Amino acid sequence: MPLFSSVSFVTNIAKGYTLPQALGIAARNGFELAEIASIAGMCEHIAPSDITPEYIRSVSDMLARENMNSYAFAGHVDLTEEDGLSAFLKKMDLASGIGCKVINTNSGPAGRIGEFRVNIRKVIDKAERLGLTVCLESHGDIVGTAKDSAGLFREINHPLLRFNYDTGNTYYYAKGDVAIEEDILYALEYMAYVHVKDIEITGDAAHYRPIGAGDLDFEKIFGALRQFGKPLHCGLEIPVFVAGDLNALASSAAPIGEDEIAGALKQSLDCMRGQGAC
Repeated sequence: MPLFSSVSFVTNIAKGYTLPQALGIAARNGFELAEIASIAGMCEHIAPSDITPEYIRSVSDMLARENMNSYAFAGHVDLTEEDGLSAFLKKMDLASGIGCKVINTNSGPAGRIGEFRVNIRKVIDKAERLGLTVCLESHGDIVGTAKDSAGLFREINHPLLRFNYDTGNTYYYAKGDVAIEEDILYALEYMAYVHVKDIEITGDAAHYRPIGAGDLDFEKIFGALRQFGKPLHCGLEIPVFVAGDLNALASSAAPIGEDEIAGALKQSLDCMRGQGAC
């Protein structure tokens, strides 16, 4: 049985393309699911200011034209800031309106945990009304490694607040000082989604790579994930234009050509299929 019941195309690999263009790239590469990027400061294929009931219907139409659907939405904001919270609540409306079951986000700086605790209650209240699972992504902030973050999920203890474990983020923010196949085990109790992402760190230099071309041992990682006991949903996130050092990353090389996107997708999927993940 494959490890992942579905693999979504995360559209941030097509940063610099319009949303219809990004969805077309996904469809031409054989994807049936898109995780649309609305990632503040990185890739906003949908900006919060765009979101109206009419726009939500237009996004559904864009997906339908490519015979695609959406299981998860990449709605990343800083949930400790009021502007971020306001934007995220609008993104939740869009995610629900296009049929998503999951919306992903980062949390915010660890020093603002008090603001996070207040705002996450508002997020959970809306999640209950929409029936939408909110996944906090491992992002080196309030939610970092699973070992360090499991206590937060245990404290909040709500079935609609879950973990989106991002393999590449966790490794990067730990500066390479973590065994992902060991850390991910601490996330299993609270996991609802996974971002499959690879990265190479050489000295202080860091560069995201296609799956299997970086530092992470996906044979071991996928083996650990099988302890979840049932198939998972994942997003294939391979922003191969993102590079920098252990203090900061930049995406100045975007956009990349469609042939390069297709090559990175094929290399990544070949690796995942070779490990029996999809």
